[in-house]
Amino acid sequence: MVAITGVSGKGKTTLLSVMGGILRPDAGAVLYRGENLACASAKRLDALHRQGIGFVFQSPYLFQALTVEENLLFSAKVQRSGADAETIGTALEEFGLADRKGHLPCELSVGQKRRLVIARTLLAEHDLILADEPTNDLDATWSDYVFEKLKNVAAQGEKAVVVVTHDEAYARRADAVYALDKGALMPLKEGCS
Repeated sequence: MVAITGVSGKGKTTLLSVMGGILRPDAGAVLYRGENLACASAKRLDALHRQGIGFVFQSPYLFQALTVEENLLFSAKVQRSGADAETIGTALEEFGLADRKGHLPCELSVGQKRRLVIARTLLAEHDLILADEPTNDLDATWSDYVFEKLKNVAAQGEKAVVVVTHDEAYARRADAVYALDKGALMPLKEGCS
């Protein structure tokens, strides 16, 4: 797990978007498993976003016409994650959303929407998760829970998580911490390899 910190408005979200192939870099390469995302076709990037690279955006993007449970089922089908109704039910329980499974996103609190987005991302079993302020809108208990879930993904060995956070306590819990300053990543804490 890598944490990126820095002052607001200095490019952390843009960096995540470049890392995940949403934005193309002005120069250089962005490698994901040896593949240069800067040169990948739109079709290839779509495939990688479905099954390889997951995002947790600052704004919780959800399918507004689908219930909480349907949001997870639809995403699992699109991402071909293999998550079935039982797995989704467990995720709803784990993220405190079981009693909201039949509700539409507009009927959820901001924190519930955030937890739903995190659950959806984790169900997809991506190799790389890029999370932009994933603990925003959550109370201390849920923030700790979400951060630990993301850290556990990275601890599995073959997966990686990059988290943008303003919370220094969470940043210190990452394996490596960088500050984005004037367009450069400066190491604050380097992990062991």
